[in-house]
Amino acid sequence: MKATLTALCTTAAFALLLSLTAQNRADEVKVPTTPEEFAKALAEAGAPGPEHTKLKALVGSWTYTCKAWMDPSAPPVETKGTIERKLILGGRFLEEKYAGTGFDGESGSEALNLIGYDNAQKKYTSTFACNMGTGTCTGLGESDKSGETFSFATECYCPVLKKNIKGRDEIRIESNNKVVVESYKIEDGAETKMMEIVSVRKK
Repeated sequence: MKATLTALCTTAAFALLLSLTAQNRADEVKVPTTPEEFAKALAEAGAPGPEHTKLKALVGSWTYTCKAWMDPSAPPVETKGTIERKLILGGRFLEEKYAGTGFDGESGSEALNLIGYDNAQKKYTSTFACNMGTGTCTGLGESDKSGETFSFATECYCPVLKKNIKGRDEIRIESNNKVVVESYKIEDGAETKMMEIVSVRKK
């Protein structure tokens, strides 16, 4: 496992070096020429900043209730469970682990979401996966000046409809003890609310 992780990290670092080299040709950016310079450049590019600090407000143990609209004109399906949120990888990412009931009302539903801030793109990122499918939903977004609202443009492939679905996710930190997540589907420029998750901090 250690060898595999080392290989993956080396591959990622090499890919970054190639990217820097290409950028240097186009923009005349100085490319590191020694291992020491390269390590320093990586450290500077990957250093957590104030955008990462905004994610600290989400850290903790939570209980949630979820409403999902299969049909906007029909009552939503309701589920519930817990969320464990913590900072990982030196404060660079927020890991969210969901555990609760599924749409059938039975327990055993699991999901994992990874939220970060990409210094290079200057965008917040999200990657969501759950045990109801084998695909992921990804997002790019930003926060407001207060750091209390995060909005992501999302995209995922629907295994039922067999097509890509674009949408928008919004995370609102309404207080130290309450967070609301809303998910919307976008079709023909119009948004349709598909899901709402309200989490309350455990006491």
